[in-house]
Amino acid sequence: MKKNVQKYKTLKIIELSVFVILEIIFLIVVLTNKTMKTSIFVDKSLFTLCSIMYGTIIISLAFLVYDFLKLRELKIQSHELENLAYLDSKTGIPNRTSCSMFFENHGSADSLNGVCCMVSEISNIKDINESQGKDFGDKVIRDFSAILEASARDFGFVGRNGGNEFITVIEKCTDEKLSAFQKLLSAGIDDYNAKESVGIVIRSESVLFDKEEVSNFSELIAKAYKKLGR
Repeated sequence: MKKNVQKYKTLKIIELSVFVILEIIFLIVVLTNKTMKTSIFVDKSLFTLCSIMYGTIIISLAFLVYDFLKLRELKIQSHELENLAYLDSKTGIPNRTSCSMFFENHGSADSLNGVCCMVSEISNIKDINESQGKDFGDKVIRDFSAILEASARDFGFVGRNGGNEFITVIEKCTDEKLSAFQKLLSAGIDDYNAKESVGIVIRSESVLFDKEEVSNFSELIAKAYKKLGR
């Protein structure tokens, strides 16, 4: 849809340019040619013809303005559809589809050098759902997603891999960089728990490609899930 919107926009820009050029030519000819200028107001047929032409140009320009307004709506719809396709509807962070696309970009072993994958889950979400209700549990998932996204803003990619499972990918990662991210995430959770009546408890495990005997991203994630006991 995005490509179609762009093509439509290009077509309308060309169409608008043609009409603007025609309008300029029409006005230049009428205003600079004294004979024609006089003839227009003397010859009723010529006056009628010029009026029709000018009116047609004005109406066409009006329709073009309308088309550009509709184009703006299409762009907004296109953006919304992209969000529906790649962002998790509950949390607003990248969904499983986005995660899969991100993983595909790291298909070769060379692209995995220095990559760290961390898998996290909210370990007390079941208890929260049972004691507070699923709606409250969904709120906790949204809140944790916001904390995770904010913590990883300067570190790497985060996504919800379904349920209460989340993935963080840090490129060009070192032990120090991973530790800094984990401390920031822990601080965010501690701050949240200090303010809320029901706190968040997470379990996380991380694996660094350079320290594992794996050949692709799927194996790297599998290692992280295995360490998490899944």
